[in-house]
Amino acid sequence: MANYISGMPLWAIVLFIASFLYSIAFIANPAKQAALNAGMSPRKSKNIQIGIFVFYILYLAYISFFSLKGEFDVNSIPPKVTIWGAVPLMIILFGFIGNTGLFKKLLRSVTLESLIFIHVFRVLGVFFIILYFYHFLPTEFAWSAGMGDIITALLAIPVAKLVSTGSPWSRTAVVAWNIFGMLDIVTLLVIAVIDAQNPIVAAANGNLREMTVFPFVWFPAFAPATILFLHTVIFRKLYQLKNTQNVGGLTTQDKPRYIL
Repeated sequence: MANYISGMPLWAIVLFIASFLYSIAFIANPAKQAALNAGMSPRKSKNIQIGIFVFYILYLAYISFFSLKGEFDVNSIPPKVTIWGAVPLMIILFGFIGNTGLFKKLLRSVTLESLIFIHVFRVLGVFFIILYFYHFLPTEFAWSAGMGDIITALLAIPVAKLVSTGSPWSRTAVVAWNIFGMLDIVTLLVIAVIDAQNPIVAAANGNLREMTVFPFVWFPAFAPATILFLHTVIFRKLYQLKNTQNVGGLTTQDKPRYIL
């Protein structure tokens, strides 16, 4: 089992796990506030928040179990963790959760700026760069993944602020930032495939094995599906707002506010 645990220093592994779990709680917070905004009881709102957290904990436990057994540590295109983890999660998020009545009700009540501010959790991308400095990831993959996530996370703050202040440029900023965040994930997937097929790159700079062992396997299992889903939710909210507003910018019927 130890062969399928990251070779990173213990401090990095512990910090990553703690940060990842905190990020899941961070993502669940807006759902609780949206439920309160929708008139649900505090108890039901809390249950929704807890439900999201528990769902992801169970999902990560499932991924961790098979990762520790070495099921994902195979050279395949597409990666086995994608087939066993990312694809099922994407089906659940896009095919089921995003179409439920509860989700649609929460979407009507959540503020746009909170949906944007959620992406601050992508500062976790710094771990890609840390992995690179310990020679566990190829150069192109590590820097593209790390900097793309960090830039998206940092830009989420001013973009959310533009929405909060009702700037006439807010809609343009949101669309541009949202597209950038989605393209970052798509580009990362392309680079991952290229690096995995290039033995010269792998020999010189490390390979992507670290993305198949515990705990960093959480990245490919969790991030693509969850992040793409969160970005599409923002587009759905923009469309919703477009149908309910006729004022410049993104001024909402109720003044937006940070709810995280």
